[in-house]
Amino acid sequence: MNAKELKKYNLVIQIGNTDPSSPQMVALFAELSGNDFQTAFEMWEYVMSLHADKLSREQFALNLEREIFNSMMVRSESRTKQLLGESMPLLKLIYNQSATSATAGNLAYLTSLVVASKLDDAGEIMKFIVTNKSTDFAERMRAILDDVFEASCKKSGLRVPSLNRKQQMFLLEYALKVKGPSKNVLAQRIKELG
Repeated sequence: MNAKELKKYNLVIQIGNTDPSSPQMVALFAELSGNDFQTAFEMWEYVMSLHADKLSREQFALNLEREIFNSMMVRSESRTKQLLGESMPLLKLIYNQSATSATAGNLAYLTSLVVASKLDDAGEIMKFIVTNKSTDFAERMRAILDDVFEASCKKSGLRVPSLNRKQQMFLLEYALKVKGPSKNVLAQRIKELG
């Protein structure tokens, strides 16, 4: 076993023995992702699964989901997106159980799928967000629309979002799942694009 492998296994053991709400957890994942990105990603899924019952609490979700997600994206955005897209269990933990669902880095990931018209992949994530009991879906849907509209404007260089018909219908489908008075406001924002 070489020094790099020894370091990797030492980090894996340290992660396993660290309190999930500790800021040290993020530092350990950052170090592990620099050593072996694939192993860091697999450990992230493992630790999230191990502490799934705590993800509905803001502090745990901020540490285990948001901070580690951001750390992985900084290390390698393309690898993070690729591995995340291949991991349905991790997507479910992030978007269906975490109190940080549809915020920060994971919101940016979802937005990138919608803007790139990868609507089947985005639809799988949206199904998780709709049924997340730790969050307010109306609030999350508003954040998703804001982010998609902003990303669309940046991509097109226009001041008004430029979404195709499929993208609009996709967003409208989920806006109509919102309960309460926000539903009509969100639906109207999407309809105004057409």
